[in-house]
Amino acid sequence: MKRKAVCRIFSLCCAVIFALMLTGCDPTAGAIKYEVIYPSGDNRDCYTYDEKSPIEGSSCYLQWEKADDYKKTYDYDMHILDENGSVLYSYPDVGSKAMRGSVQEEGKTWVCAEHWTAPHHNGYVEGWLEESDLLLIDLSDGEILFQDKAGENEFYIASNETRCYFYVPGKEESEKLFGLIKIPAENAAIYYRDTLDWTQKHAFYTFDYVTEPDIDTSDGVETRIRFYISENQLQVAWTSYEPVDNENWEYLEKKAYEISLTPNDSE
Repeated sequence: MKRKAVCRIFSLCCAVIFALMLTGCDPTAGAIKYEVIYPSGDNRDCYTYDEKSPIEGSSCYLQWEKADDYKKTYDYDMHILDENGSVLYSYPDVGSKAMRGSVQEEGKTWVCAEHWTAPHHNGYVEGWLEESDLLLIDLSDGEILFQDKAGENEFYIASNETRCYFYVPGKEESEKLFGLIKIPAENAAIYYRDTLDWTQKHAFYTFDYVTEPDIDTSDGVETRIRFYISENQLQVAWTSYEPVDNENWEYLEKKAYEISLTPNDSE
């Protein structure tokens, strides 16, 4: 009996160690995932690996291609394709494997090329966004009307006129100098940069949480923030991938925030 008990304890310990080893193989395990959903129904998430992606509001596509010097620089070129797949315009060294585009007005299109570092995913994992390239392109002639960068973990959502809106996760309270200096926590927020003064971050909306709202995700295996984009409106929905019966799993919405992107509606 004693021998069986020892063997059982040993087996349980081995199972725990094996599970920890599997988790350790993926440093993104348990991280919050992002998903962007456009009015057309097109979406982008960490499992999207398509070589080309539609430009919302047009019949054109974005396509990435390894640059000629990719082996040295790891850069990608960006192409804009017409509805037949022919190249309309090419932009060297500004592309990425995670690109999104959306027409604003009169053919002017915002393009975001995101540079993620999350292993085992094509981006869209919170905390793993290195930087992004933002370009405003005139689809009628391919001219770049504006170009600049967004920094680490500044997740581009949408644009309205000269404003580009970003989601930034909150930061837990921290300390410096062995606890002598306490840095207060920061709630998650949405802010915007304006093309007229890109270096400035303007506060727009502050959420009621730091890392996540008060929701129950204990039955889920993945927590995902869904950004539903519509004209001048944004819905930020927290979901959990959970079983709904013995066979099916779904992303169940736990909490949602309705946010107007009209310039005068900021908090």
